[in-house]
Amino acid sequence: MSLGLGPAEPVIALSANRVVACTAAARAAGVEVGLNKRAARTRCPAARALPRDTEAEHREFAAGIGVLEGLIARFTLMAPGTVALPAAALARTCPDEEAAVEAVLTALTDATGWEVFAGLADSAFAALLAARTATRVPPGQTPDYLAGQPIAALTEADADFAEFASLCRRLGLDRLGDLAALPGGDVYARFGAVGARAHRLASGLSDRLPVDHVRARDFSARTVVEPASTRSDVLSFSARQAAAALFAQVRAAGLVCAQATIALTAATGDVSARTWRLEAMEETQLADRARWQAEGWLASGAVGAAQPDPGDAPAELAEDGIAAIEIVAAELLEPLAAQHNLFDAQTGEVGRTLERLQGLFGADAVLVPGLQGGREPAETNLWTPWRQAPHPERDPDAPWPGELPSPRPTLVEHTPVDLLDARGHTVIARPSGLDSEPALLAIPEAGSVPVIDYSSSWPVEAMWWEPEYRQYRVRLQVVTAAGEALLLAKEQGQWAITGRWA
Repeated sequence: MSLGLGPAEPVIALSANRVVACTAAARAAGVEVGLNKRAARTRCPAARALPRDTEAEHREFAAGIGVLEGLIARFTLMAPGTVALPAAALARTCPDEEAAVEAVLTALTDATGWEVFAGLADSAFAALLAARTATRVPPGQTPDYLAGQPIAALTEADADFAEFASLCRRLGLDRLGDLAALPGGDVYARFGAVGARAHRLASGLSDRLPVDHVRARDFSARTVVEPASTRSDVLSFSARQAAAALFAQVRAAGLVCAQATIALTAATGDVSARTWRLEAMEETQLADRARWQAEGWLASGAVGAAQPDPGDAPAELAEDGIAAIEIVAAELLEPLAAQHNLFDAQTGEVGRTLERLQGLFGADAVLVPGLQGGREPAETNLWTPWRQAPHPERDPDAPWPGELPSPRPTLVEHTPVDLLDARGHTVIARPSGLDSEPALLAIPEAGSVPVIDYSSSWPVEAMWWEPEYRQYRVRLQVVTAAGEALLLAKEQGQWAITGRWA
């Protein structure tokens, strides 16, 4: 919607060169979630392919979800595009289940223009899978419905299940029913907490072990934004302060916060309150959700907690923005109910330090390394700000003729050097090979070092069809007497070190 695309236009969203979402027009042409980009384009050549933008997803979702607040008393935001509604909340507003679902879908579609799919089942995981095909699973039949689903469906609940699902397929467990048929104790003994959670999901049970929710007393924290602001960085910083104060109270009571309600108060007195599910008690998670909620609310101008009559015009927020942020613990658990693994590395202190650095010097002050597609070491490097999703410019899984074989260089650089033969002449590189054997590597300001071994050279030609961007170089791997393994490249008559293996 933010890109001005019409509802009838075929559009596909890509992540790691795979389709993660597509419009009705693209689905009608045969595009399915999970296809690679080439297959999707083959089925629908007119489809517009866009990279997935999780930040935009959060903003758009937060801006449009406010319509639910006038219809449903209780709902939980699971992820961008996914809302969990308890059946009891629907039953109180409509005479029957079918009428309730129709009312919700109609209201959301009319207000946002979204494609909305509903799934009903006895468990949230089964309902999520059922929503992909707009299916209602009759009460009591959830285990049977899940039994026929592929084991890869676990990733719909949590992307971290990808490795576990792959292992299950190698073991011959192709369906969720195959996993559910195994004894739960054996699955836990073999795969630990991840396997136990997956077994519960496959069996149609909640992904959390049964636990009493603790509400001995309320936990909340409030921070005042002075002066009131619409800036995302200011709101995120204030929300992080409130989150830290809330979590300190919860930890002091020996509990864990699994869901939190964020209430934003505008300078006009209007309030927007929403409940978010938390994967972990991290200040950054809550700060991000508060920022997304604020951005969506400010963009739409709709009042949240005031819940106006749907026929009334939405109130507009004042230009001076958000004046206060309050966070309330909406669901509290005993610690063991939320413990992932006693042997997991505890990175909380490191994470908080990195977050402080980002707060002082900006998001780009802390970068995380990764890989993307490319032929040269400098092309395959991918640097992503801490706690942000990577967005590779080039698909790492696509074929890259001429790319370096594994292992990749551990250090990347571009240092001009002279590669000399035994007579002291520069080694000439041609498409057919080297004119003479390398004997000495002269590095400016570092002296010369003998070359004791080297590989065959190979040429790399790229963009030959575009004279302005055409690239041609010859690459060579050498080992020096100092024990260094280097990658050399000669381009436009100049040798250079482009990579080092430590």
